[in-house]
Amino acid sequence: MNQHAPLTSRLAATGPLLLIDLDHTLVERDGGPDAWTPGFCATHGLPLDAAPTVFTLVRADRSPAGFARIAARYDLPHSGETLWEEHVAAEAARTHAIPGVPAALAALREAGWTIGVVTNGCTDIQRAKLARTGLLPAVDTVCVSQEAGARKPAPEIFRLAAARLGRTLTPDTWMVGNNPATDLLGAHATGIRSIWITPTPPPPLPPSHPTPTHTAPDTPAATVLLLAGP
Repeated sequence: MNQHAPLTSRLAATGPLLLIDLDHTLVERDGGPDAWTPGFCATHGLPLDAAPTVFTLVRADRSPAGFARIAARYDLPHSGETLWEEHVAAEAARTHAIPGVPAALAALREAGWTIGVVTNGCTDIQRAKLARTGLLPAVDTVCVSQEAGARKPAPEIFRLAAARLGRTLTPDTWMVGNNPATDLLGAHATGIRSIWITPTPPPPLPPSHPTPTHTAPDTPAATVLLLAGP
């Protein structure tokens, strides 16, 4: 699969453009970042107290090569690629779409919006989350920092997402996300509008962070704002 290709052929779409974050915006994960390690240890016959070390090794190199080091350390009869694929599936399995998100994306597409997911993380895992939750067909492209070569808030990843859709960023483009340090700063750096997904009332932002165009408690509520117009 060409990871750099848009997910659909809607390259000539002329409707409004939405860039949107993935984690805590479209999907949530059950458990913390290390919640998969006890299951991994149990599956592969490792003592439970190996879980922190396994997590540390993966955090240092979240890739097939990282899992190859784990296999070598614990004399596991599996390739790094096999263990990586197992990890990707496990991460996707504990991910679910936030309630109301599928309907919200469908409403935006019905109204003519073009939607690009812009997310930091590992390409295989982020795409697997979208596939597992059924959201992959609901968006027009996915731009992940690992394969994009840039992480939010760097303007390059936002511009690349738009370019994959045959678009450029304009003041009418929107970014929706929950992280001020990546989503709001990135939107501000590229001159586009933003909706900050945050509890109501929102917590104060650091002085270095720009004020979003709107705030919303969740993505369905943000969708209402987007469909209502500027």
